[in-house]
Amino acid sequence: MPIYCDESGGVGRGVMTLAALSIEANAAEAVLSRFREINGLRGELKGSRINLSERALVFEMLALQQWKAIVGIAISALKPDPGEDRGDHDIATYAALLDDVVSTIIDAGKAGCGDVIIDDGRYGADTLALVRNAVGRLVGPLGTARLAISHEVAGLQLADVIANTFFNRALPNSRQGRMAAIVAPLLESGQIEMRILPDL
Repeated sequence: MPIYCDESGGVGRGVMTLAALSIEANAAEAVLSRFREINGLRGELKGSRINLSERALVFEMLALQQWKAIVGIAISALKPDPGEDRGDHDIATYAALLDDVVSTIIDAGKAGCGDVIIDDGRYGADTLALVRNAVGRLVGPLGTARLAISHEVAGLQLADVIANTFFNRALPNSRQGRMAAIVAPLLESGQIEMRILPDL
């Protein structure tokens, strides 16, 4: 089963989250297509651009499919080491989250060692090549790690919604309580596993 990985937030916001979503490609497409039919969405589904009711609808439609997700959260991502560039710290935080969630979802047997598809929209080509290679080593010889453009891949768009939901759940704001309420049943059931990374 493919694993789709996307992040939300960053060191400039004090919180970074990264979701690894294991779902079959056709199931992800079915969720996205149905969401488009209901809401008339024409462009990319982005967690940062949908309201609370639309977000809840995404999770309701996901509930009709088989899937698992691991969400890594770096709460203290605002603090680079003395002398460390903030951009380098952002990349290091992203890489640590990606390593943790992918290895966790594979080791726990919640996904086969198939494709790991990573959103390529955040960092430069050289950085993403290193990240892809690192994930490729985690997957091993039975799988692959590749980059993809999120607006072309339904699974990445759904991973973005999950990552953004947990970003807003962790970040103090007026929607924090509603975000927590939306994902609470999924955390309780184990459908989503949340991992808090130590200080980065």
